[in-house]
Amino acid sequence: MPGALEGVRVLDCTQIIAGPLAAALLSEMGADVIKVEPLEGEPWRLQAEIIPKESKNFLVQNRGKRGLALNFKDPRVAPIRDRLIARADVLITNYRPGVPEALGIDYESARRINPAIIYAENTAFGKEGPDAMRRGYDIVAQAMSGLSTSNPNLQNGLPMPVAFAPADVVTGFALAWAITAALYHRQRTGEGQAINSSLLLSALALQAGSREVLAIDEPVRYEKLAHLAEARARGATMEEIIRERRRFAPELAGNIYYRPYKTKDSYLVVGCLGPGPRARFREALGITDPRYEPGFDPARLAEVGAELVRRCEAKFLERTNDEWLAYLEQFDIACGPVRFVEELFDDPQVQANGYIVEYEHSLLGPMRGPAPVVQMSATPTRIQRASPALGEHTAEVLREAGFSGADIERFRADGLIA
Repeated sequence: MPGALEGVRVLDCTQIIAGPLAAALLSEMGADVIKVEPLEGEPWRLQAEIIPKESKNFLVQNRGKRGLALNFKDPRVAPIRDRLIARADVLITNYRPGVPEALGIDYESARRINPAIIYAENTAFGKEGPDAMRRGYDIVAQAMSGLSTSNPNLQNGLPMPVAFAPADVVTGFALAWAITAALYHRQRTGEGQAINSSLLLSALALQAGSREVLAIDEPVRYEKLAHLAEARARGATMEEIIRERRRFAPELAGNIYYRPYKTKDSYLVVGCLGPGPRARFREALGITDPRYEPGFDPARLAEVGAELVRRCEAKFLERTNDEWLAYLEQFDIACGPVRFVEELFDDPQVQANGYIVEYEHSLLGPMRGPAPVVQMSATPTRIQRASPALGEHTAEVLREAGFSGADIERFRADGLIA
């Protein structure tokens, strides 16, 4: 059975993670995705190469696509570029504002050629404002959005970014989601449209507990801002700022319900949200929590919380991981072992659900990787192919666009394609 996006042509003019991931997700739903790269290859292909022009980072974000190496900067490439745009249903870019215009792949240029095109553009910080032209990556978006300081665990006194590039990943999924909605809208109306996303907005949206500010929250927000200004003025370290900010949420210092624990032989996590699960957790550990009792004095939050943490941490050291997991499951408590990603490829749960699939790379041979993130019964998702070698499908794509063999050889001799 064909995928839901079978027959949809996507021109992927993006680099690094967010845009390439969005295009890969569309490929997994059946779209024909053409990855357009500069003749030397996009930067992610050249980062930590395992063989020349191939890196693991590139493999992950670009599987399922066909590859076209094209020199967009040469004005003689215009006939190729414009014909590719004319044949596309979707065009994805992720440059700084102004760069797509310089390359002739901005929305206005694209829709003059193809009025029904769906144009998806991602920037680091949005297209307007004082930071619009700032160069940005996930690590910068994490810092500027408050995401990196939302993690109180510092390293050598520094706020460290989340390693898996969450702003990039969320943006990739958001773009793919928006593109499918735009395709549905076009099917009903015949109308194309422009889609805009940014790493800054994705990083902000990720912080579920902080992204909505109620009127009653404003006094505390201003108090936090005043503290930050005062702390920075006196040269406080990040450790001091994080520690001092805990006074605004003293209950967090006594978190025993939603956290990791060290056991006798390893580590596990528990997740108890809501009164019922927390009551079952207390029953399982044989503890009481005065914070839930009528008449509790909030001034004792930090003191009582610290004692509860000490008691629970000591209890978890009494048994092994397997013993605790079996015991906690008797109380219907959400829990699980802490693992490293390498362990998942042979994990029975992962294997039973078919979450790892195999495919072949033209240069690197057999590969294994995660299956598409959703499964669909009527329009199955699948990995169409591994990521393309640099320019692997250039001639094939240009022939489909109507160029002759002689044209293609001339383009190659002129340094327009690889």
